[in-house]
Amino acid sequence: MTHIGLDIGTNYTKATKDGKNVTIFPSIVVYGEEKDWSLTGKTKDVYVGEEALNIAQSLENVEVFRPLHEGRIIHESYIELARHAIETLKTKPSVVATGLPVKSSRKEREELSESIKEKLGVEVLIFPEPVGTLAYMNMDTGVCVDIGFGTTDMIVLSGMEYLKGDTMLMGADWLFDNIEVIIRNKAGIGLTPEELTKLIVNEDYEIGRIRSGRRITIKHSDIEEEYIKLMRSWVERIASRVKLMLEGLSTAIVDNMVVTGGGALLPGVKEAFEDAFKEITEIKVPDNPIAANALGYYRLAEAIMKEEREEKSESETKETKEEKKEPEEKKGKGKKK
Repeated sequence: MTHIGLDIGTNYTKATKDGKNVTIFPSIVVYGEEKDWSLTGKTKDVYVGEEALNIAQSLENVEVFRPLHEGRIIHESYIELARHAIETLKTKPSVVATGLPVKSSRKEREELSESIKEKLGVEVLIFPEPVGTLAYMNMDTGVCVDIGFGTTDMIVLSGMEYLKGDTMLMGADWLFDNIEVIIRNKAGIGLTPEELTKLIVNEDYEIGRIRSGRRITIKHSDIEEEYIKLMRSWVERIASRVKLMLEGLSTAIVDNMVVTGGGALLPGVKEAFEDAFKEITEIKVPDNPIAANALGYYRLAEAIMKEEREEKSESETKETKEEKKEPEEKKGKGKKK
């Protein structure tokens, strides 16, 4: 049986088929209309990932969907992201291991599982999102704060058993929305989340637009000061919620505290969390915060499937022994007579 680890986030989708290499593309789906001209001779009405992003930025009269909002699947185009991930990986998995926010309902998990199974013909394993990162870091006990684009998920594990968790309906989107307002006020242009990410993370990055017959350019330095103030306020709000969840926990559990997700990569975030928790514990960040969940889902699925194979093998061995034993007992009874 083959399997993949799949992490469909509000902003980016991450997928792996070997637990090492990760494919990443924007979580965006565009439904277009037939074009007047097709110079390549190819036409289609559904665009996904990078291609969808380019279409959304360049064309009108198209429907643009980001299937997740505040940790909820709000549109069936979610399946298009999963299908695109499988096609990009060039594999035919029998199992897809993925995650949902900690506070997602049992009904939501069951509906997602049935939908993927029906549309893509694969079995599904669903985990609380931050568990993937802890599995990737070989931790079965600890605390993980997963800062995605639309939500921040928190979980506490002990011996790989779920103790408590929470989903905060505020992720990097809160920070990005406030930065975009500043840019609109300064330059009168709007940016996509992908462009904002590059602008915030890369000091030399700049974005240009044509507006009213003029070239408008925004640089990292234009927003740096406002970003730092907003980021510190944002981290403080998340840290306050995490501290409420940690109240009363054993220090042995809190000693492994991880901050992951795309939010962990933003400038100054790790340092701000370290300052917020300096009297409690040390903050750890995985070497690949964006892909850590997908890699962890792959490892968890691998372990579960291995255990199932071993149990099946033991069961078959036991049945074989019993089948051999039964004729011998009958034979022995016949001789006695």
